[in-house]
Amino acid sequence: MNNEQPTAHPDYNTPPLSQKIKLYIAALFSVPFYRYGEIGNICYTVGKNILDGVILYTMFSMAEQELKVAAILGVVVKYAYPGITMISSTYTSEFIDHLEAVHNIKTQILRLIRVQVGIALGQSLGAVCLLLCFPPVFMFFFAGVSFKAYLLVAIYLLHHVFDGSSQIIEGRTWFKIIEIKIRRGDNVKLSQNFWVIYTLAQNFQLLLGQLFIWSALGITTEFSPDLTAPLLNITVYSGFFCVVISKFILPVSYKLKLCS
Repeated sequence: MNNEQPTAHPDYNTPPLSQKIKLYIAALFSVPFYRYGEIGNICYTVGKNILDGVILYTMFSMAEQELKVAAILGVVVKYAYPGITMISSTYTSEFIDHLEAVHNIKTQILRLIRVQVGIALGQSLGAVCLLLCFPPVFMFFFAGVSFKAYLLVAIYLLHHVFDGSSQIIEGRTWFKIIEIKIRRGDNVKLSQNFWVIYTLAQNFQLLLGQLFIWSALGITTEFSPDLTAPLLNITVYSGFFCVVISKFILPVSYKLKLCS
């Protein structure tokens, strides 16, 4: 029986955090596709967490105190989201399988960019639905509607349909883009540290999201008696703008020949 213990690869050294950050920055500067795509990801993270921090707090307060449908909102999200995930992931997996059957990299990138445009439209529609759930906006449009309580549930569900499905599709197609451009790219150092760069980017966006959602919650708590306060409105519409433009950045850059 062989009792030898497995040993780490002699050429592998886990880079320190400072080196990981340098690799991430190097990828941003040297891979245009990654740079513009990551700018879009950061814009989305900032904008979505601002909207969640302001709108979810105020929407659920309105749903509980005025419309009495807070419980329904929670149930709808809990039981609708698995179905959204299942359908979106199935279609995305089929698309990736067909994509990988095409060996021409330019054709693969072109198809992935087209999908990014669809994702951008889906997340923009999701942002519009979420903005409509913001109490001042919701009451402006639907105050006179007799079934406005159930309309709020429907709009919030549509937000999850558009935004949730787009996020699932975007996660897999974005990974495919950076796999082509970084993992199988010309820069050997970046290629060898692909997972380090990918993970650092994910963690950075997670921390950034926490910073902005808690900041937005703090602003909302401070101004919650007056939801039409200028600072609160600037915060909401800034987050909305960031989400709407975020996933168009890469396709527009590709169209303008800024990516290669």
